[in-house]
Amino acid sequence: MRTRLLVVLLSLVSAAGLLGSPAPASAAAPDWRGDRHAQPSAYSWLNDYTPSDTYGLTVVRGLRPKAVLRALGPVRRDLGDRTPAQAFAYLDRHTTDDLEWPTVVQVQRLGRAVVVYLPYNFLTEQHVRRLSRRGVAVDFSTTVELDTYLTVARRGRVIRTFDAGFRPPRKGALPQERGLDWGARDQNVWSTAWAFSERVSRTRISQEWFEGDHPTYVLRNAPY
Repeated sequence: MRTRLLVVLLSLVSAAGLLGSPAPASAAAPDWRGDRHAQPSAYSWLNDYTPSDTYGLTVVRGLRPKAVLRALGPVRRDLGDRTPAQAFAYLDRHTTDDLEWPTVVQVQRLGRAVVVYLPYNFLTEQHVRRLSRRGVAVDFSTTVELDTYLTVARRGRVIRTFDAGFRPPRKGALPQERGLDWGARDQNVWSTAWAFSERVSRTRISQEWFEGDHPTYVLRNAPY
């Protein structure tokens, strides 16, 4: 009788311990899940030369990585997994004296989205529309001349485009634009643009993830 009672008590204690223990890390919300109220402070690591003074970044919802790559054009060479810094180093080494450089692109899934990064290149509006044909695409491009543009396309149609360094036009404004520091004197344009991209795509791009290894390719043709 005592033995049977002891077994029951041990079972109850064990069950209580399991119920009271914290959830495993895998049950936590994935770090890619974006915040509809994301703020520029989440991207304070960005500036006018980080990750580069000229680049394009597009977040795509609705397509798989292979479909995204096909939409960008024929691949001339697969460079394997590289960091953004290594991708730029390849581009730099293969830039000619006539200032012609290969179109290097990184394409990788992040949560429910696909992130496209082009060091020293950017996409045309036509490409952004094509990438949005089954969902939404948020494109940000910046140049050494500080031309910083955001384009949002949905289901193959551009629904919003504006300069990220100024207050966007009121007509056609998206709800995700509210509360961001557009045109402020001390605005970090790049941080604001990435925060807006997170709001629209609901995909957070952490510095750790971005600076890691990603499938990298050289396109046969420039995407512009």
